[in-house]
Amino acid sequence: MNKIFYLSCLFLLYGCVFSYDPARGLLHVRNNSSEAVYVYLNYGNADSLPLVSGLELFAFINANKEDAYAIGGSRKKPFFPSNENEVTLFFITEKTMRSYDLEDIHKNQMFVKKITLTKEELENEKWIVTYP
Repeated sequence: MNKIFYLSCLFLLYGCVFSYDPARGLLHVRNNSSEAVYVYLNYGNADSLPLVSGLELFAFINANKEDAYAIGGSRKKPFFPSNENEVTLFFITEKTMRSYDLEDIHKNQMFVKKITLTKEELENEKWIVTYP
């Protein structure tokens, strides 16, 4: 009887340990360039850099480094808010951010690269976006 109890407990613990899925999904952005970049994330397919109110909405990523955006869902099944199916990332060089104010950057669309990916494309890439 004790063996059955211990085996049941062991089986239960085995299932719990390997099925844990943290509550926050992460979208990793890697900067493989030789210069630092600022990244602005926008849910949905955006043609232009949205007007932003402050620098805190940008992620700063040093050269050859990585940063992560916390998004909804879990690590195994992240999801976008508002039932969006795409995410757009705008990359702006550090030199541009230091030389111009945010209003000029928005008005003149001074980003160096824009990447729009669907949820399926991100899943195929394991939720990792690489710049450039």
